[in-house]
Amino acid sequence: MEHYTFFGLDTVIEVSIPRRYAFLRGDIERIILHFDQLWNRFSPQSVVWKINHFFSSEVDADTLEVVREALRLSQDTGGFFCPLIAPLLDLWGFSADPRVPDVEELRKTVEAISRSRLIVQDGRITLQGEGRLDLGGIAKGYVVDFLVSFLKSKGVNKALINAGGQVSGFGARWKVGIFNPVTNVVSGYIIIDGTSVSTSGDYFRFFEEDGVRYHHVLNPFTGYPGRDFRSVSVVASRALLADVISTAVLAGGHEALRVVRKNFKEVAVLTIDEKGTLSFDKNMESIFVFLPSQEVGR
Repeated sequence: MEHYTFFGLDTVIEVSIPRRYAFLRGDIERIILHFDQLWNRFSPQSVVWKINHFFSSEVDADTLEVVREALRLSQDTGGFFCPLIAPLLDLWGFSADPRVPDVEELRKTVEAISRSRLIVQDGRITLQGEGRLDLGGIAKGYVVDFLVSFLKSKGVNKALINAGGQVSGFGARWKVGIFNPVTNVVSGYIIIDGTSVSTSGDYFRFFEEDGVRYHHVLNPFTGYPGRDFRSVSVVASRALLADVISTAVLAGGHEALRVVRKNFKEVAVLTIDEKGTLSFDKNMESIFVFLPSQEVGR
């Protein structure tokens, strides 16, 4: 296998494919660069920047699809996945200078986002209200799925893709380790073959103030980072779905998890709480291998 490393969508993207398909490296890099330029909300050349600044824009087919998926999954996760959360991220300064916002500022921003809407019609996306589009909780999953489809279309029969915690593999039984941020060890591994696993954790992007850790996965109803779990791992048929659900559950905690278990019975979910305890559902039992000396809950 050949292993290639790229950077895009604000993360490192690793692609492993058989050596005979090394000629696809340039195509893979161009795909990643294309989506990075398309959805980087801080770049005036991106379609997301245009939507956020002009409030209405004609968009390409991929953006139409990812926004439609974002809206549908926002509803199905009870709103805990929120594609209009950009003002909250900016208020916390996660893209620049992190800080704990003023309580009143948070309240006003949460209310403004709740009143905002995205309308998709006739190849155009229109933004209403003070919310701003951020595809950070879905874009990596979409791109991983796109790369999987592309590689299969070229005859690749075995591959593993890891985009900053969004992992898809096919053609073999791939083992994906799950890190426990409390015990600081790998607690076990998930076996995937033709499926995807996404892990969202409070240790990827965070800051500490007065001894309190604040991470960047925010609950859109409170404005604060989710507190119930330190890490959430989700296995689904598509990377996009796993990406969104792991984001929603880390943001919304037990309340979001109840919604997910009701509306997404086919996915597998594993959570790690502040004590380092692992909890998993029945769907996870057949694909997760626990290493010794790990505390497990059901």
